[in-house]
Amino acid sequence: MSRGDPLLDYVPEDIVSEVMELEEKPRRRKRRLPYPTKRDISDAVIEAVKMFHGHPDEFPDLVMEILEERGFYTGFVTIRRIWRIYEELVRKRIIGDYLDVLHD
Repeated sequence: MSRGDPLLDYVPEDIVSEVMELEEKPRRRKRRLPYPTKRDISDAVIEAVKMFHGHPDEFPDLVMEILEERGFYTGFVTIRRIWRIYEELVRKRIIGDYLDVLHD
């Protein structure tokens, strides 16, 4: 700190020490969240079917919430992909068509 700078003369010592401590700490990068695999989305769909009550339009939002709670990045998970996996699980008879959205 130079004595000639009037702005730095008014900085309290506790703030200066706090700033100095923060600058000494190494910076950590934020950890990227993993992308969900097809298996992860399938597990989330199965879980969502068990607990879902409402209009089918709200179903993908519940699946997204479940994936986010499990620590996945859902930016690239589309509604179409969720419905495709739901349809696949129904056709393989892993789950029933509880939402009544598929017609044979």
